[in-house]
Amino acid sequence: MTVLLKPKRRRPKRRIRNAVAAVELAICLPVLILLTLGTLDVCSMLFLRETITIAAYEGARQGVGRGHTDADATDCVMEFLDQRNVQYDGSNLVTISTPGFTDAETLENVTVTVTVPVTENLLIPAYLFGDMTMSADVTMRKEYTNLSN
Repeated sequence: MTVLLKPKRRRPKRRIRNAVAAVELAICLPVLILLTLGTLDVCSMLFLRETITIAAYEGARQGVGRGHTDADATDCVMEFLDQRNVQYDGSNLVTISTPGFTDAETLENVTVTVTVPVTENLLIPAYLFGDMTMSADVTMRKEYTNLSN
């Protein structure tokens, strides 16, 4: 008499593979989140740099016309930064070279420098950057000397 033995089936080792997947997720997820936040902050810095450059340009453009003063240029810069929701410190925001728009002669160069703090305008916590600031400057020629009143 012959006895037929059934071959044993091997069970797949899924439990071991599931544990590997959990470890991979635990290692990779924080790295991916860190890379994503870093990319967003780099893009925020590029946006901030472009914004303050355009703000300096708009302020200089406002100041070069006849009858415009340093205060007009500063107000224009502040208005532009407010429209873009850029946080800034009002004390050292705009620096205008000497002579300013008020006293410049025709075709004399005047430089507008805009400086804003980086820490208040990024996603990453401020303590990583310290007191870092970003600035941009634009130089234009005064179109006409202001008329005396």
